[in-house]
Amino acid sequence: MRLLPLFLLTALAAPAWANMANPVQPGTPAGEPAAALDGLRVAREGLTLDFRPLDRGRPFAIIEATYRIVNTGEGRVVPLDFVALGEGVDGAEVWVDEQPVAVRRVDALRVPPLWTIATSTPALGGDALPYEADAEFGTPTGLRFRAPIPTGQHTVRVRYRVRLGSYDAGDHPNRVWQLAYSLAPARLWDGFGQLDVAVLVPEAWEAAASLPLRRAGGRLEGRFRGVPGDVLAVSVRAPEPALRVPLRVAGVLTALVVVGFFGFVSGKLAKRSGRRVWWALPGAALGGIVAGVALVAIIATADDLGDSAAHGYGTLLGLMFVGGPVAILVGAALTQAVAVWTHRRTAPAAPPSDERYRLN
Repeated sequence: MRLLPLFLLTALAAPAWANMANPVQPGTPAGEPAAALDGLRVAREGLTLDFRPLDRGRPFAIIEATYRIVNTGEGRVVPLDFVALGEGVDGAEVWVDEQPVAVRRVDALRVPPLWTIATSTPALGGDALPYEADAEFGTPTGLRFRAPIPTGQHTVRVRYRVRLGSYDAGDHPNRVWQLAYSLAPARLWDGFGQLDVAVLVPEAWEAAASLPLRRAGGRLEGRFRGVPGDVLAVSVRAPEPALRVPLRVAGVLTALVVVGFFGFVSGKLAKRSGRRVWWALPGAALGGIVAGVALVAIIATADDLGDSAAHGYGTLLGLMFVGGPVAILVGAALTQAVAVWTHRRTAPAAPPSDERYRLN
């Protein structure tokens, strides 16, 4: 029996060692196009970041950007480069004045120094979360197309998918998904009028953005004059799993059942053997250990279903080495209290019968 608490604590510690690794899962770089854009002005851009594929278990976002471009010079064909593609992600489509344009992948895309790298995404009820991109911004993969822009006003629409980054401790069920979209290259245009941003998320999911966006249902949106910042960083997370609260309740009930069982058995055995109630103390101590370890293990499991950013290595160690001993001491005290109550209410064992001697 002495090995049981050690085994349970060892099992509980397993996820802690996993959390010691870097919890940041890199995402795909994404952002505005880089090109020689002299004489081309963006009157208006509509940018949509669609995270709704996450609700279907697909770890990517769909990005669609529509540019209303004004060419004040002669017509020309403009090569545009987008940092857009990550491993296993495709689906790039481009239209100029609603006519499809061929687009190809570039494996070593040179990005100007103006590009700003995001190092974090907004908090969801806690601190800002570290963010990493798949590649160094010097040579990321991307897509390239040649857009014919005659004199006057024209529309360029680009749609592609990017693999999202995440902050989690492995394959966490409630991980924070992250995307950083670089707006800084938009300053390369000869002018930039208005930016309309829409972030689409599953209806009940949490979401936070680095720009001031208003939320209505599953849509966060904002309208800005000019380029409002270097990076639009977004964090999203699924609702807290429904199983988390029942698990916490189950942990408390399990601990109470263990306390009641060990206390009842210890008190009854002490009384039946004609001993004082203090003889129940070893059983009470064992009951406290089992109840405390079970409570901490189940609550740690429940917490690990919640915010992956909040429940990490330090939290688990706190449960093990602070919450665990406190739970064990309280459990032992309650077990002994049950043993005392049982000892008082249990009838003493009947003395040995001497009936057979009288018959002889």
